[in-house]
Amino acid sequence: MVEGHIIVHLVKNLWENKMLVCITGKSGVGKTTATQYIKELGFNTWIADEYIHEIYQYGNIGYLAIKKVFGDQYVNNKEVDRKKLGFFVFNDVKSLNKLNKIMLPLIRNKLLELKQKNTTIFCELAIYINHENYFKNIFDKVVLISAPKTLEKNNLKNKFGSLRKFPTKRVGSLKNPIKNNKIKYDFYVDNSKNINIFHNNIKKITHKI
Repeated sequence: MVEGHIIVHLVKNLWENKMLVCITGKSGVGKTTATQYIKELGFNTWIADEYIHEIYQYGNIGYLAIKKVFGDQYVNNKEVDRKKLGFFVFNDVKSLNKLNKIMLPLIRNKLLELKQKNTTIFCELAIYINHENYFKNIFDKVVLISAPKTLEKNNLKNKFGSLRKFPTKRVGSLKNPIKNNKIKYDFYVDNSKNINIFHNNIKKITHKI
């Protein structure tokens, strides 16, 4: 009886620790830094942008979908031309909606697949704050990260290089492409101090989950 009780207790703890946690926030606030640090702490992580890069490779599901909907001019013999596609869709609302109809279900399906795993996974998903209703039922917890405008701008510059190379007019004028910050969240992290304080605040969240 004692042995059986121990097994049931262990299984219960395993189930209780099975969670999908969303890390979100506007572009440039430090989501990737947070996710990388969480991975260093020994947790499982998943980054939406890396997944998109994977399915955009030649012959993969994202590549084939983009080719079918937008045409051969937005793919090459290796992958989807993300720069060319980005410049096109972010300056045309109808095209952006078409892209969302392709990508949002693919991302959602992948998240549902991750949710079946018997472990806690921290998922970096910037677009959550623009599509909260579409994704909110998938996640058990949401972590919202914010940062001062200056940090957002500097990180965007570092990520995309020269402002003239930004793929959208909105980013080119330094208006963040991830627009909505008014979402429901379980944990809030203000990335306005130094990196050590930021890491410490992220670590505290992992202890609470």
